[in-house]
Amino acid sequence: MNLSLIFILIILRLTGFVRCDKCVDCPNGYGRILTCDPQACDWKLLNGYWAGNITEGGDILVGFCPLGYCLYNESSQFIQIPRAETQTIGEYLCNGTRRIGILCGQCQPGNAPAINSGAAGYPSDCVPCDGRSSKLNWIFYVLVVYVPLLAVFLVIIVFNIRLTTGPLNSFILFAQVISTTLDINQQGAAPLNVVYGAGTRAFEKSYQIPYNLFNLNLFGYLLPPFCLHEKLNSSDVLMLRYIEGFFPVFIIVAILLLLRCQRCLKVCNKLPSFCGPHFRKYRIGASLVHAFAAFVLLSYNRLCETSAYLLTPTGLLNPSLKTVEVRYFFQGDYSSWDSYYVVHYKLPAYLVTVLLVAMPIALFHYPMKWVERLVSKVGCLRNVYPTASIAILLDAFQGCFKDNRRYFAGLYLALRLLLFFAYLLPINSQTLLVQEVIFIVYIFLLSVLKPYKNNRLNFLDVAIFTNMALINTLSWYTDDETIQTDLASLSVCIIIESILLFLPMLYLVVFLLWYCYHEGASAKVKKWGDNVRKCLHRGAGGEEEVPLPQLHLSSSAVEYSDFYTVFEN
Repeated sequence: MNLSLIFILIILRLTGFVRCDKCVDCPNGYGRILTCDPQACDWKLLNGYWAGNITEGGDILVGFCPLGYCLYNESSQFIQIPRAETQTIGEYLCNGTRRIGILCGQCQPGNAPAINSGAAGYPSDCVPCDGRSSKLNWIFYVLVVYVPLLAVFLVIIVFNIRLTTGPLNSFILFAQVISTTLDINQQGAAPLNVVYGAGTRAFEKSYQIPYNLFNLNLFGYLLPPFCLHEKLNSSDVLMLRYIEGFFPVFIIVAILLLLRCQRCLKVCNKLPSFCGPHFRKYRIGASLVHAFAAFVLLSYNRLCETSAYLLTPTGLLNPSLKTVEVRYFFQGDYSSWDSYYVVHYKLPAYLVTVLLVAMPIALFHYPMKWVERLVSKVGCLRNVYPTASIAILLDAFQGCFKDNRRYFAGLYLALRLLLFFAYLLPINSQTLLVQEVIFIVYIFLLSVLKPYKNNRLNFLDVAIFTNMALINTLSWYTDDETIQTDLASLSVCIIIESILLFLPMLYLVVFLLWYCYHEGASAKVKKWGDNVRKCLHRGAGGEEEVPLPQLHLSSSAVEYSDFYTVFEN
């Protein structure tokens, strides 16, 4: 009797007269992004996606969700969504991250975006925030962001450190790219959990922390997330990135103003440190040139990143996987042409982007003889071509290249822009394809043209670019749906990616050890410390006032003579 009843129920279920209440609204379409679990009658959403309604009674739409905004399942490629009647899909995906809204783009009331969170620099975490704690957090923010930046650039200026001499060019590029556009995590879509399981986040931090130092993100991963004000949204936090990126320029300008202020110099002359005869020996002109070059090299990628985040749109897809709505990726509650967003965020981002595009153009066109001839024939364009003083600044970037290959300094900056343009493509496979083409083109140019004066640097850059191309190829390979079902092949690819990821870091360690041994870096530090102690001793002894410090040239008087004139006048 019981078997007969079970048989009848099965027949009724198959014919549609009896249906599981949970699966009655199982979604149709959406590919493998949103599906039903036939056994648990729950929905399954692919990691890295958001799903929900933007209008009451409308279709459920799906779209890419920024890593950290929506729920993420570290032990599987899918998120299990219980079909509870008291909670919508969007609410379920956002609640675990203290977020609400379309694409989980807003923090819940009483919370605000953390200033120092995010796998690639954007504010992904929402943390509790109130008026009393936010006042202290502003002070803490200045101490952990601007004070270290000030210290880094003062060290660059004091020790006259050059980051654009060649040996670090490709490594800095690799560190900046691997922590942003070429991140093997692929915004949470890469199945790293197949190898690392619950330790996926720890693995990401193991390379994000050291490599992000070269994006001027010094303490972003070391400190617990904290907010600044409860009314700030994610876009406001991104706008603060612009101030952080341009802060080194403020340092250089402040030093220039100080040097032009005679009253300041008289006061400085009476102080015991860095003044008097020791200050006169300081090559401030060369140091400021190298500090400006370091600013461009270290801040450029961060500024590109911020502009990309503020300008990145994303499409919301219907069951047929057609785009029916365009929103901002990191601020999903704003439509693509919302007037408030355009005025407060989009317009400043475009202005910075124009400046970023102009920098590689200036580095690229300066050494071109045909450009010089063209400008000389057109009177109104003569002021466009760099003067001798500006040429010295450009030479800080181009000095390691051959005379007929100096435009490669512009190509290296342009590469960062090109990678971010590829990063804005809506489909991950398109991004990986364009990035692969870019890497192959640059490898070809480096191999054929050999732009560096030192041939070993040509081999070094080809090796690091090849490394980036291999990582991109493996990311492209693991992005394929058929490969993701083959766990053995997938695990091998991820392990190889991980090894390739840390090879440039090994090069940096070897290079620093070699530099300290052969160049006597420790002896230079000791000598500088001795000079400081002598200066302090003389200042305490009350010796007679020495003449005002004068700006002295670097070891190459010809190279910096024009720059010296600029400071003096």
